[in-house]
Amino acid sequence: MKGIALATLLLSTGAAFAESKIGYIDSARIFAEYKGTEDAQRTFDSEVEQWELQAQGLKTQLDSLEGEYQRQSLMLSETRKRERQQEILTKRQEYETFVQSVWGPQGKLAVKNSELVQPIVELINVILQRLGVEEDYAIVFDASLGGIVYAAEGIDLTDRIIEELNQGVQ
Repeated sequence: MKGIALATLLLSTGAAFAESKIGYIDSARIFAEYKGTEDAQRTFDSEVEQWELQAQGLKTQLDSLEGEYQRQSLMLSETRKRERQQEILTKRQEYETFVQSVWGPQGKLAVKNSELVQPIVELINVILQRLGVEEDYAIVFDASLGGIVYAAEGIDLTDRIIEELNQGVQ
């Protein structure tokens, strides 16, 4: 819907866009084929492997405690059972906290990904800005993300649209 509205708006501006250049990029392909991405991916994969090993170690410890408890529960006193259950609960919480700290929405995985991707995005943006100015592009879209990644100054019609809309609302 937004795409149709944007295309209609662009087409309706007539002569202003008749001489303007419009381009697009495929950021997914850029990331796939840019050689610098390989180094970032190796670093990322190495970190993920370490986190997976840590998670696996914690899970193994938890499974071991649970298995041991199951095998010995008939022979344990009530006091010892409660102690073991508390150990298991503590280990489970440790495991779940670790998993959340790594793979959660603001976890280490997301932070590391952003840390490694941001410099590449900045390089892409520098090149986009340079190409936009040097080759006189009015606007550049990203085919992968479906958004605008470069727009020349003066082509944003938002203020004019808001102004005209608000004139009709008194």
